[in-house]
Amino acid sequence: MLTLGQRQSLHKSMLYMLIIFLLFIYLFPLLWQLSTSLKDASEVFSGFNLIPQKITSAAYFTAWSRFNLQQYLFNTAIVALFILIGTLISCGLAGYAFGQLQFPGKNILFYLYLATMMVPAAVTLIPAYYIIIKLNWVNTYYALIVPFMFGNAFGTFLMRQFFMTLPKELSESATIDGAGYFQTWWRIMLPLSKPALATLGVMTLVAQWNSFMWPLVVTQSQSLKVLSVGLADFRLYFSVQWNSLMAAVMIAVIPMLLILILAQKMFIKGIQFSGVNR
Repeated sequence: MLTLGQRQSLHKSMLYMLIIFLLFIYLFPLLWQLSTSLKDASEVFSGFNLIPQKITSAAYFTAWSRFNLQQYLFNTAIVALFILIGTLISCGLAGYAFGQLQFPGKNILFYLYLATMMVPAAVTLIPAYYIIIKLNWVNTYYALIVPFMFGNAFGTFLMRQFFMTLPKELSESATIDGAGYFQTWWRIMLPLSKPALATLGVMTLVAQWNSFMWPLVVTQSQSLKVLSVGLADFRLYFSVQWNSLMAAVMIAVIPMLLILILAQKMFIKGIQFSGVNR
């Protein structure tokens, strides 16, 4: 018979093994992708081996030198950066208004805004593209940036839930001291909302870094293509070089992995205090 301590230790060991197994399942595609990118072209389909027989970085040099990755990375970074700044400002202001201020029709307006999350993006694709044509923005940075620069319903919801957790006495004290709405938001509310802003920032960056459909529709020039569209075109140039394709994908994935690792604590804290987990 096992003692209580032994049973607890056994249960804990089984739990750790289950976590490691599930983690391996989730990470296996990324590990296989990394493995393929480090293989020689002749070894890619030679067998089911996760560890390359001969590790080589030739695929990375091929992807970087013969494909337009530098331009794609630059375009993606510029688009994601402007959208990130616009989203944080817009959702921060809207979340503060819905979470802290009182005005007629606030709840009705918020729920109507939230209802836009139920509309599939494919439904608005053609009308949005028609507007871009009328504005003469096709094949420009404006088409990639402006439609997503003024926030979204989920970001506003996230910030609203966080601002609702802050005591209203803070804004009331600022009002007594003579601060206006914008000054209160900028000097008091925004510094306190760093965890929620970090969460929204990471989500926005990942979404824009992986955005495919809209950039595919509004850009045709090679000089304006983003990473997701450029990687989709990769097979047009390297139809059978899977190791080079996987190397290009790894180059595209690494920035987001670094951001997620660096912002992990703030990301979890933001989710914890924004009411999303309730």
